[in-house]
Amino acid sequence: MEIEIVWSERASQNLHHIYEYIAHDSVYYAERFVSKMVVSIEKQLISFPHTGRFVPELTHTPYHFLKEVIFGNYRILYNPDNLPHKITIIAVVHAKQKIQKLPIEDWVIE
Repeated sequence: MEIEIVWSERASQNLHHIYEYIAHDSVYYAERFVSKMVVSIEKQLISFPHTGRFVPELTHTPYHFLKEVIFGNYRILYNPDNLPHKITIIAVVHAKQKIQKLPIEDWVIE
């Protein structure tokens, strides 16, 4: 049985913002980058669902169970708690952003 990958509303919004940012220069490269990110991350998580590391900044928080994988300059945060059936991608965060300053308590974590 294949693992279902679900992109949360927050993660989908993050992808849309990344697309818009790149599209200011090139719609072609925006589509290419976001598409490549989605396909790559889903393939990686379906093939190796435990591949990510725990998010270091969240170690001593209620969100210590979240994991992340890296794609380019982006950290893709996901919830592995529903394995082996489902992985929910929670957010896509630029590596320069401080995770501690994000409103994680407002995120819907399934």
